[in-house]
Amino acid sequence: MLKQLYWRLTGIVILTVLAAVLIAGMILFFGVTAFYTSQFQEDMHSVAESDLPQSIQRILTSQQEDTVTASQAEAAVNAFAGKLGLDENRSCFILSARDASVITPADMRPASMTVTPNLSAAMRAAKGDSVSLFGDYLDYALFIRNGSTEADGYILYIRDNKTEFHQLIRQMLFCLLWAMLAALLLSAAAGLLVTRHMASPLRQLTLRAERFASGDFEPALEKVPAGEMGELVRAFNHMGTVMNKSLQQINAEKHKIEVILEHINNGIIAFDTDQNMIHINPAAQRMFEIKDPSQLRFDRFFRSIGAGVCMAEFLYLERSKTEERDLLVGNNHIRASFLPFKIDNDKTAGIVCVFEDVTEQFNLEAARQKFVAEVSHELKTPLTTIRTYTETLLNGYLDDKKTAVSLLNTVQTETDKMTALVQNLLILSRFDMQRMDIRKSLFSIDDMLRRLENMFRLEAEKKGLELTYNRTTEIPAIYADQDQIERAVKNIISNSIKYCAKGDKIQIFAGSLYNNVYIKVEDSGKGIPKADLDHVFERFYRVDKARSRDKGGTGLGLSIAKEIIESHGGTIQIESEFGRFTRVTINLPMAKEN
Repeated sequence: MLKQLYWRLTGIVILTVLAAVLIAGMILFFGVTAFYTSQFQEDMHSVAESDLPQSIQRILTSQQEDTVTASQAEAAVNAFAGKLGLDENRSCFILSARDASVITPADMRPASMTVTPNLSAAMRAAKGDSVSLFGDYLDYALFIRNGSTEADGYILYIRDNKTEFHQLIRQMLFCLLWAMLAALLLSAAAGLLVTRHMASPLRQLTLRAERFASGDFEPALEKVPAGEMGELVRAFNHMGTVMNKSLQQINAEKHKIEVILEHINNGIIAFDTDQNMIHINPAAQRMFEIKDPSQLRFDRFFRSIGAGVCMAEFLYLERSKTEERDLLVGNNHIRASFLPFKIDNDKTAGIVCVFEDVTEQFNLEAARQKFVAEVSHELKTPLTTIRTYTETLLNGYLDDKKTAVSLLNTVQTETDKMTALVQNLLILSRFDMQRMDIRKSLFSIDDMLRRLENMFRLEAEKKGLELTYNRTTEIPAIYADQDQIERAVKNIISNSIKYCAKGDKIQIFAGSLYNNVYIKVEDSGKGIPKADLDHVFERFYRVDKARSRDKGGTGLGLSIAKEIIESHGGTIQIESEFGRFTRVTINLPMAKEN
């Protein structure tokens, strides 16, 4: 761009100088022409006012027109040759006014001159002294009476063929060409110097503008010329400072927004009105497993996830309020909010889509509803039994002692079931609210398991089961709440006894591995179907609901065991193969005493 400016400015200077030289040449040409013409006219007027016309008149009218007379007339003309400026380029003739035939010089007789406008005027007894600046010749014709009639008069005719003038013009043109060449060289040099001087600030401004385009607004231009160019440089410096500050503020705000969007849990995707994605945060990419965000298009994306929205609704139906949709993406429940954003002229510029993963809330609500239903059902059955048996006693069976005792035993059994259910619910509630009072102390897992083996052996033998405990390695004492750990292991052993048939074996193993103490309770009972393994730790979940209720199970034992073990920083896992075995493994960290 600057190179083009250099050549343009230099060209302007050169053309200006050449135009000035040409104008000067034209002025000189017209001046020389006018001078030459006016000088010819002055010479002719001085001749007209001299004695030459009277001398010629006397000579030609006093005698007959013969050779002697013509020679005298020619001699009279030659006497005025200096004043007439006669030479090889300017000639003087005496002509007959009748037919313009030559009288003198005698060597041209009897030829006639070509009639020109001035000669024609003289032949009419008028003065022929008009001139043309651009004619091929200059002439002057003066009518001289012969004393009788005008038709017999004479004409003093002077003709200049402009040869000297043409030579002068050629010399002028030659000088003018040299002047133009010199002017061309000088103007080119001057143009380059002037252009370089003028373009230096422009070069700096151009470089600064290029840095502006690349986002670099520093440093400011140090060389500030005088005049209007200096004002422009100062304006650029001020503009760069303002833009730099503005850009820093914008970058700070942009970085702040990006950090917020990157660390926010909700997914956010913004689309323009052409359905192109203009922003997406990492949460949205993870939520929808988007690998190439640049390929996202509004209608296509939301059609693929069944959102039931399209861009036209927001552009043409002028929806300015937030639209919400509940989506099911895989196993996740997502709430989508669509917020149109506008530009200054109140026209929709795009849509911001906010996605909130409400799977946990959905599952919690479903679990709450299920929990309420399960508790209601668990309480309804014993309450119905108690009410029925109570009504039966009140209706006449109080006197029948045997029947009354049987009914009251049933009422007591159902009451115990409700008491156990309520106690288990209270325990889970304390864990949920993190209000469980955990009293840790050092105790021996080995001693606890041997005590539980003795506790459950009689119950197992009544059902024809074989219950054994084996210590596989040395077991260090652990720091935990002994009562809670014992409750968890009791629930697991109790479940094994409940769901094993006669002849099955229940084995308890314990030992230490790395930094953990493990407890395994394995039985050879019926086992658990694979489809139920992921749900056995859920509250009120039973593999065989009818059989569990008959055996007095509430479906909370494993849930309580899981809460207890995890509250101590441990893990509990269950493995089973339907029809062969079930194995529950507890891992507890060997924590140091606080």
